[in-house]
Amino acid sequence: MRYWFGDSPTDFVVGPGEQYTWADEQLGYNAVLMPGARLWAYDYTTGTRITDLLDHTGAAVTEITATSYGRIPRFRGPDEAKTLLLGQAEDTFDGVDDPPDLNKWVLTSIDWPAIVAGVEARVTTLEQGGTEVVATAHPLVWTMSGAVEDSTSPHRYVNLEGTSQEIETVRAEATVTTGSVTVEVLTVDLDTQATTVVAAVVLDTTTQAATVTPAAAVSDGTGVTTRVTLSDPADEVEDVTVQVMIR
Repeated sequence: MRYWFGDSPTDFVVGPGEQYTWADEQLGYNAVLMPGARLWAYDYTTGTRITDLLDHTGAAVTEITATSYGRIPRFRGPDEAKTLLLGQAEDTFDGVDDPPDLNKWVLTSIDWPAIVAGVEARVTTLEQGGTEVVATAHPLVWTMSGAVEDSTSPHRYVNLEGTSQEIETVRAEATVTTGSVTVEVLTVDLDTQATTVVAAVVLDTTTQAATVTPAAAVSDGTGVTTRVTLSDPADEVEDVTVQVMIR
């Protein structure tokens, strides 16, 4: 995401004007707004120049130009950059008669209020036991080599994430010479051992691999397993592989 910079009440390019004396002995300068100043952006951490910028219309630009009143106009930085360094374009100076003032000033994104509000909302959701947690992805793989018989996998996956998960994708493949085989994914109530079929894939001589996206819920503490069933015990099916992606 590209965040916005500039155009806040403090975003002006200011240069030193005429010298003046104050407090009897102290010398100072009148502040002068610098219209049309060319500005280069730099990475906040490395100091490397950044040319991947977008102006307020979304057009790609390599530098920012102050307005006729010296204001830094609104622009977008590179992806995910929330803080930049900004300084006068270095090629403005010839390096001989007009030595460069290479000061670079910190410029923070004007999207900070929205960023902070989003973080606070997510923290509140988590503290209240919300479901915004993104659970770890768990692949469940079961294979049956050789001739296939009706069978249920004894190796269950159990959701111990502390929040509901989802079966996102199921893929099954087998070598089917005759007949067909049904590959099912089941959720298991660990207290009652009751099972519920939440996804099924049918493989036959023309479809020997298939993928489905059931989007089936797996509540906390629930098991998941797989089962294969031949349409007829005489069917010739070999080498079944079942992959279940749970997140």
